Amino acid sequence: MKNFQKSLVTIFISVLVIAGVAVFVAQILWPRLREVPAIRDILPNTSVVDFHTHFSLDPDVTQLVFDGQRLRDITEPLVEYRRGIPHVYLSVDFLREHIDPFIFWDKNAGVLFVSTLYEMLEFTPDSDVFLINGSSRPLDWAIIERDGEIFMPADLIQRLYPLEIEHGLMYNFAIITSLDVQQTTAVISSNRTDVRYLPSDRAAITAQLERGEEVLLFLGDSVYDFVRVRTAHGLLGYVQISEIEGLTTATPLDYLNRATILDGFIDNFSHHPKIWSGGTINLIWEFVYHPDANRINMETDFHSSLTVVSPTWFRIDGEGTHLNSVASREYVDWAHSQGVNVWPLVFDVGYERSRLFLTDRNTRQHAINQLIEYVDYLNLDGINIDFEHLTANEGPYKIQFLRELAIPMRQRGIVLSAAVKVPIPATAFYRRDLIGKTVDFVMVMTYDEHWTTSPVAGPNASLPWVRRGVENMLLEVPSDRLLMGLPFYNRIWREVLSTGEVSNYRNLGTNSTRAFFEERGVQWIWDFEIGSYFGEVPAFEDGETVIYRVWLEDARSIQEKMHIFDDYNLAGVAIWSRLFSIPEFWDVLELYF
Repeated sequence: MKNFQKSLVTIFISVLVIAGVAVFVAQILWPRLREVPAIRDILPNTSVVDFHTHFSLDPDVTQLVFDGQRLRDITEPLVEYRRGIPHVYLSVDFLREHIDPFIFWDKNAGVLFVSTLYEMLEFTPDSDVFLINGSSRPLDWAIIERDGEIFMPADLIQRLYPLEIEHGLMYNFAIITSLDVQQTTAVISSNRTDVRYLPSDRAAITAQLERGEEVLLFLGDSVYDFVRVRTAHGLLGYVQISEIEGLTTATPLDYLNRATILDGFIDNFSHHPKIWSGGTINLIWEFVYHPDANRINMETDFHSSLTVVSPTWFRIDGEGTHLNSVASREYVDWAHSQGVNVWPLVFDVGYERSRLFLTDRNTRQHAINQLIEYVDYLNLDGINIDFEHLTANEGPYKIQFLRELAIPMRQRGIVLSAAVKVPIPATAFYRRDLIGKTVDFVMVMTYDEHWTTSPVAGPNASLPWVRRGVENMLLEVPSDRLLMGLPFYNRIWREVLSTGEVSNYRNLGTNSTRAFFEERGVQWIWDFEIGSYFGEVPAFEDGETVIYRVWLEDARSIQEKMHIFDDYNLAGVAIWSRLFSIPEFWDVLELYF
């Protein structure tokens, strides 16, 4: 009994010692132990999380997976079943943003236009025919309209563009694969491989694949020992590189063998071959306000360095229904006799005319027919388009007009060009990049830095402003298609000293501007930053002291701008206008042309 009691005491003391040691260890080591990851954080995550649950998505809404991306914030695809077979339809908004920027739904005409360099295709909802350059063709897969949105069937898309479009029934995915790029595939080498949402073995699992299943790889998205994949059902995720084998990279056979509606797939991201082969372009606009002005302009021959003249011959009429003309065949023949090409200007006058003209499909076509007749009758070499009075609503219509006009011009070997404003965020809707892919040349009007209604006086085309305008244009149009604008005119500014009110007093040529200021005792000062001479003179008028100012365009200022032209190896220059030309300007330009 005594031995038993001793044993109990010993056990009790041992427990107390162990407890004390435990408390001591806890107090000393607990802060450090808390920093050690929990067992659940160390071991791989083995739970499969449903795709729709993971992203909080409605499984009845079709998701779109395009190559390696699940696209969000888009009009979701439609899936319609006929005889139990799913048919996928993609919205025109999606197609325009991701596939072809020139797809255009003309709401007013009720026509969907799809254009190439040489064809204009027209589709109307629910119609079993379509047009190619006006010729009717049968159509097995009609476009449809749902709740004001236009959708194109996958079967039609696949005959126009290098895409494969499938419906993944398991997850209700529309799966799009680009066929015009090489694809890398592999097969699963393990008995079971986890596809994870993130490149970590602690990330949730989106799917589990068996040995031999094929996946599409996106090698550029490899992270550590994981590679990004797309499963046969369209799920995107990561697998360990060690669990795949049999990598194969090839162009899909379907891309090489598929029958298409046109002669090959549509590629609207490449620039078409230029029609012009005359070298660097020295173009000048010729202001023509009346048919008789052509005869007056012909009294002065062109300078030998000039390559193209663009007379202002065609303007939208007051009702916006057709083009008015002051053209002259005699003028064209006269220009040709001097080796100068003629690219007449087509221009708008005010927003309302532009809106009426561009948004009416019949009016656009009538104007194009007019221009075709003028090209043939007048023996023109090109056409120059200058529509400046637009809003964001008309921007896409301008692109469509250029696409419609480009086809007959290209068929006739006629150079098509367009003048555009200097890029600023407010005019991004003009889509100068798309204009550049449609026409042969783009003229950026790098002048009118301070417009007629400017509340402050300033230079017409300062060097920093011109350079920035050219650089921003080169983000959208390649240098071999870009012409830099040059001003041959001057803006004289008038400030009333007592009120500070500034107005554009007059626009004059250089010689007249010099005379105006030098008669008033100006002291010209060269502004190195602006790249022109600055002059100002006071005057006393109607009881008020006024100040006249100008940043003069002369030979030296033009020379400075030509350095920018040279720096970027541009396609040419475009000058406004011959009315203001003087010999000293041509002395500079003949060094370059």
